[in-house]
Amino acid sequence: MIHPSQAKSFLTHHRLPLLGALIVLVTLFRFWYSTQLELTGDEAYYWFCSHHLDWSFFDKGPGAALTIFFGRHLFGDTVFGVRFFAVLLSAATGIGLYALARMLYSEKAACWTLIIVLFIPLYAVGSILMTIDPLSIFFWTMAAIAFWKAKESQRGLALWILTGALVGLGMLAKYTNLIELLCFALFCLWIPSQRYRLKTAPFYLMLLTVLVFALPMIIWNAQHHWIGVVHLIKRGDLDKAWCIRPDQFLTFIGVQAGVISPFFFLGIMTAVFSPTFFQKEKEATYYLLSLFLPLFLVYGILSLNKTAEPNWPAPCYVAGIILLAGNWDAFVKRFPWAKKLVSSAIIIAAIETILLHNTFWLHLPIPSAWHKQAGPTVGKVLNWYEEIGKVDPLDRAHGTVSIVQHAQQVAKEQGTAFFISDNYQTASLFTFYLPGHPMTYEPSSRGIRDQFSIWPGYRETYPEGSKALFVYAWPKYPDDLVRDFSSIELIDVAPAMDGKRPIRDYYYSVCSALR
Repeated sequence: MIHPSQAKSFLTHHRLPLLGALIVLVTLFRFWYSTQLELTGDEAYYWFCSHHLDWSFFDKGPGAALTIFFGRHLFGDTVFGVRFFAVLLSAATGIGLYALARMLYSEKAACWTLIIVLFIPLYAVGSILMTIDPLSIFFWTMAAIAFWKAKESQRGLALWILTGALVGLGMLAKYTNLIELLCFALFCLWIPSQRYRLKTAPFYLMLLTVLVFALPMIIWNAQHHWIGVVHLIKRGDLDKAWCIRPDQFLTFIGVQAGVISPFFFLGIMTAVFSPTFFQKEKEATYYLLSLFLPLFLVYGILSLNKTAEPNWPAPCYVAGIILLAGNWDAFVKRFPWAKKLVSSAIIIAAIETILLHNTFWLHLPIPSAWHKQAGPTVGKVLNWYEEIGKVDPLDRAHGTVSIVQHAQQVAKEQGTAFFISDNYQTASLFTFYLPGHPMTYEPSSRGIRDQFSIWPGYRETYPEGSKALFVYAWPKYPDDLVRDFSSIELIDVAPAMDGKRPIRDYYYSVCSALR
């Protein structure tokens, strides 16, 4: 029988090989699991953009599209090709977090940081989908490492240029990566011995490097009436009257606790906002606070008016997790009871992550026939269960293949020439899953609604009199579609299917005689 002291000694002396093996195993699992889900709407949209590369796009920079461009040239227009770099970047981010934690604190803190990152739902599940987040978090982490090394190095300008380049690359994926520059400036202001850097050439060379990366996007937006800026303003509800709504802020906090895992979120919030136990002699602590606070507070303030999306503050937790792990000993000394929560925190996070990878436990199919046969009271109960079923977080990665197959059958029977959908995500998914990837369109628009409004539409592609199949999720035609076609006839209503489980109904209408 192995004595506990022997097991502890083995783990201590073989820590790095074991962690390396863990990263490899997790990465291999993610490569496999990434092929078990259909693309989400955003992934399909970025894939579509990768076939129409540009300096920028309506709502984002070219980062995600360019990454998928390389992935599909390696592995084709497949789900694996789209998601390959998402999984690879997640592994590299884990290694980067380990390196940053070790640099700022210790190997022990680095190990705990890596373990936490592998377990929390936001990073574990998000690492499989090829959206803007894997790129944003990876470049945020690498820029944080580069800045810390730059301030400690005497090697000249190279590391400052590298820091600017990494922030710039992150910005190509997500505009909010620019906030990391504010984080660096806050750190320099916070630490008296670092304030002089705000007046030195290397700091401004870093800013200039970021500007070089941003310039093509700025020019593109200037040529397109600053639609990227307008979209950001609307996305945060900043185009409307500001109204403080406590329920929205509480929702933001609750959602963040859910995607991080409650105990880990509580620990991070305590580490950030209760600094009485910090190792105050460490610049590292203040560096991590500087990396966390600006981004978290921006979205916290915005959420006083409208709740931010769960993934928006994701990069700031790079610092939050390391801050918790690096100050854990001081944390436990201040709050001895917290030591008992470590196992519970890991177990709860692991359960959340495992269940999010297999959400069969949420599948509550309610056949439409039940509603017809049920009385008013039972009908309300069934509606309630149906609504619960719709919150399955993986529903957005299921059902598209069934919709496309049904749409092909209807199109063949009705003799339609092309497909239209009511939003950019469904249109992108149709384009990906249709054989040969023919373009699926949105209804034409007089204004710029999204990227599909910029690309050529069906009016520029098909002659008058053409016939189309409109596939949509809401029982109402857009006014633009009524304007474009002489008649629209509802042909069928059928649900998107996840195996034998219906997800939601879709409507299939034939649009005749394009005007």
